[in-house]
Amino acid sequence: MIIQDLSEATIIGSIKDWINESHVNEREDRINSMNYYEGVNLEEETRKWFDRNALKYAPPMAVNITKKLIDSRFIAYKSAPERKADEKYLDLLGDLDQDMVEADRLTGLLGSIAMLRYYDEDREVLDSHILTDYEPLFVPSNPKPVGIVYPLFSHGEAKESEQEWVYWSDEAHFKILKGGEIIHVNDQDINPFGVMPILWSHLYPMMGNEWWRTGKGIMVSNANQLYNVFGTQLSLGNMYQSLGQSVLTGIDESSRIKLDVSKMLVLPEGANYQIVSPSGSLNEIRENMKWVVETTAHALHLKVKWGSDAGSTSGEHQRILEVDLTEAIMADFERWRKFEKQRFDLDRIILETNGINVSDEYSVNFSEPHIPLSPQQEREEWEWKWANGLATKKDWFRHYNPDMDDAEIDQELNEIKTETTPIEPESPTQTQTLVERLVNA
Repeated sequence: MIIQDLSEATIIGSIKDWINESHVNEREDRINSMNYYEGVNLEEETRKWFDRNALKYAPPMAVNITKKLIDSRFIAYKSAPERKADEKYLDLLGDLDQDMVEADRLTGLLGSIAMLRYYDEDREVLDSHILTDYEPLFVPSNPKPVGIVYPLFSHGEAKESEQEWVYWSDEAHFKILKGGEIIHVNDQDINPFGVMPILWSHLYPMMGNEWWRTGKGIMVSNANQLYNVFGTQLSLGNMYQSLGQSVLTGIDESSRIKLDVSKMLVLPEGANYQIVSPSGSLNEIRENMKWVVETTAHALHLKVKWGSDAGSTSGEHQRILEVDLTEAIMADFERWRKFEKQRFDLDRIILETNGINVSDEYSVNFSEPHIPLSPQQEREEWEWKWANGLATKKDWFRHYNPDMDDAEIDQELNEIKTETTPIEPESPTQTQTLVERLVNA
């Protein structure tokens, strides 16, 4: 939202405009993506596509594939990165890695998120609040946000009349009610940090003044909806084809024929009774459901294995898919490495404001994703490392036996050396044939 200045009246007006236009454009798409990710109203979304009478005979499908696909793709923080910094700072990070797992997934889902950082005085740790529903504020001369507004509670957690909105800029901080009443958080509504305690995360680089970035949520939620529609069609098709439809011809509509499975049905001359099953391939619907999931997964650099054909993917094809995902994750690492440094700089400001000083040294090392190799590929890789002096036999043992210490590895290597050392044959002068030994005995 573009505003002309940061006066209190302008801020209040912008919040009112935002509240009144709560379900338009990007915000509506984001809410829909979050609903699918959280599994909210999935059954209702499926019902929209069917006549209510049809669903009397089969329940609508409400499977959440959105969360599964998003969580499988965005795994930069699946293994916690190694952070090198002041021990005092590391002790203050609290649940940061858990917060970053959520931030990674929601950035992938929505394209853009904000993270509020603050110092929890009760727990004496730094903490985060991830914002998915917020409005950045801009002035015409600055392409970056000069302020942010967000609801204190997510939708549904408080009555609309009781909802509060929070405002931050580099200079000011206060809360506001729907009617425009300001709730003061300190005497002069001053931001004590001198900078917004907000970090921005974007799935893709910024393009000009386009602040909002589209995530994978729209694509995945649309696929999720289509999957549930197909699944409901499959359920209805199974129901109708298994039970069939009774059809009676050659009889007056006023005549009454009582159907009873325990009695013989007697029809007048010229009448015909049969049970007809509707035509249509249920297998085709099943294949359509697979296609929806597989094409969506492919767009996310993922592969899908179904129970019946889990082993059908060739080793080389599987490796290509794994490499594709790895490259995507490596790109994620680059984004999060910059974010980590920005978060550290902000954390230092927040800590200093609370009377805590830490060193400015900071670095982060992400755990590289592991690509599964075939046994032959593993052998070739280790042999290449040994030939080029990049690894030792001890490294091999540490890789496959992480619980072994150096003494145990040395013992194992000595035993292998002893068992595999070839026995030197005796020289011809020292050996006798069996006949010679028998003669000389």
